Amino acid sequence: KALAFTFIGLLTGLSIGITGIGAGVLMIPLLLFCGVNLKTAIATSILGTVVPQGMPALWIYHSKGHLDFGVSSYVMLGSLVGTSVGAFLANSKYISEKSVYRMLFIMMLISTFHIGTKIC
Repeated sequence: KALAFTFIGLLTGLSIGITGIGAGVLMIPLLLFCGVNLKTAIATSILGTVVPQGMPALWIYHSKGHLDFGVSSYVMLGSLVGTSVGAFLANSKYISEKSVYRMLFIMMLISTFHIGTKIC
């Protein structure tokens, strides 16, 4: 399993570095496929985005002049509140595990269609 988990990290890291997407779209489904439960997969994905995936890519994009601190600071403020509330709700009785799966499915469908319109 260690090799499979390392490969999942490598694959999602490459995807994040190239497209900015990978933690939720690739890592969570791949971890679920390997038998990891949903909340552990989500927690692993969150941990992965904190340092090993985010920081190196952020540094490279920043060094190339692609980071707008004005936009980023507002997004980070909203994200701080949103992730705190979302994590609380997901780990309480307010949102069932089945509802989390539904939300992931809907978000991936919307993303797929949006990105699909850019390539057609």
